Amino acid sequence: MDDFLDFSASRRSAHRRTVSDPIAFVEAPTSFMEESHDNNNNGFERLDDEQLRNMFSDDVPATRSSSNPSTPSDQNSAEIHEKNPHPSTTACSPRLSLERILANRQSAQRSRVRKLQYISELERSVTTLQTEVSALSPRVAFLDHQRLLLNVDNSALKQRIAALAQDKIFKDAHQEALKKEIERLRKIYHEQNMKKMDNKSAADAVAPPPAAAFSKRGCTEEEQ
Repeated sequence: MDDFLDFSASRRSAHRRTVSDPIAFVEAPTSFMEESHDNNNNGFERLDDEQLRNMFSDDVPATRSSSNPSTPSDQNSAEIHEKNPHPSTTACSPRLSLERILANRQSAQRSRVRKLQYISELERSVTTLQTEVSALSPRVAFLDHQRLLLNVDNSALKQRIAALAQDKIFKDAHQEALKKEIERLRKIYHEQNMKKMDNKSAADAVAPPPAAAFSKRGCTEEEQ
């Protein structure tokens, strides 16, 4: 009886191990996948896209072949997989991680190319502007010198204009004085002419007529 109980207990423990073995088998790949995912994030950066695709193509059949043996423990694990679909998603996670790594690498390469193109365009623009500055610097210096000369000439012209304006004021005053003097002389000349005409008319009124004087002279000659 004791032997039978020990045998049944050993059978139950063996049965428990067969049920628990697939769970351990399922948990072990997930932890292994997480570790490999962390390691691949560092290692995949040193691989190109073609090598990553080849690695992915080699991993897919291995995952399929590992599920082919039909042992009792595998049948139990298949039942557990049907009830719990999470292991299938963890099995697809390497592919998703590979695709994500490839997409991130391509995006980083495109971003790097765009940055390099932008930097090269900026360098060309800087070189062009430096060339234009070098070409225009003598011209700017010459124009500055001309501007200084023109400022000196402008100052001299302003002084000349101020002197001419002062001279104009003096000449305008002198012309006004001359006009007043001319008007005064005209009045004096007109007054003198009027006096001459008055004196002549008075003299003509006092003097005898010429015919009376001639007849008086003839009578005196006959008496002699």
